[in-house]
Amino acid sequence: MRYISARQMIFDAYHTRRGNSPIADLFDNLKRIRERVGDNGAKLRSLMAEHKRNVKALSNAGPFDNNLDELKRAVANSERRLSEMRTALEDVSKSSNEGASPDNDWRIVHGLEAGQVISAVESQPQHLQALARYCFGPFTRDELAEDREWIHTALMHVGMQMRLPGQGQAEWPPAEAARQLRWIVSAAIHHHAETTYPYNRPGLQSPRRIATWIDQEHGEEIDVRRWSAHGRTCWRGVWERLLDTLDRWECDALAPVALLINRAA
Repeated sequence: MRYISARQMIFDAYHTRRGNSPIADLFDNLKRIRERVGDNGAKLRSLMAEHKRNVKALSNAGPFDNNLDELKRAVANSERRLSEMRTALEDVSKSSNEGASPDNDWRIVHGLEAGQVISAVESQPQHLQALARYCFGPFTRDELAEDREWIHTALMHVGMQMRLPGQGQAEWPPAEAARQLRWIVSAAIHHHAETTYPYNRPGLQSPRRIATWIDQEHGEEIDVRRWSAHGRTCWRGVWERLLDTLDRWECDALAPVALLINRAA
């Protein structure tokens, strides 16, 4: 698969697993494949390239070249290692009762690399992997419902640690402020997903648009008349801190995937 950016890699990897690719069935056996051939699809790709180089060097050699025996040994060695890896993959495929093994080495490489990306996403805390799929996965709104709930719950926890409008010096915010926070958190998640790269859409750029979106999406009214207030706790400050949190979470979610680009280089 392409190793261009972490965001693109997440989209491509999950697109593969959804079944829109001829190697999607590899994911049913991915754990056993990793046990047999390792977790990095780049290993197979590198071995295939090495074998091709060895064969080419041997075919260009003359019958009296001093290194002819060395070239033959190199071809035999890379061919043996490649055969062992293919046999391991065949054994995994046969034992899964899924039918014949994949008919193309590059499909295997793509499947293993996609699996590595997904592993990098799904080894993270639940709210981070949910954010990665929500922002960059090839999923429908219905498919993202559970991920969105994870993000919302985590961001609500962050919001409830802030001092909300009307709370004053009380330990807990008033019920109305907590109710409004619920919908503002929902709007912040939507805004972040809309404005993040590669979409770069306008998002919810004003209190009026935030209130309109909440009304249209959830049928709830929120009071944004005091969105900003000098010297007082206001929703603008809460909104900005929620967006800062989402930005930080996005960086955290993308970092393990971005590391794979350097490893494949």
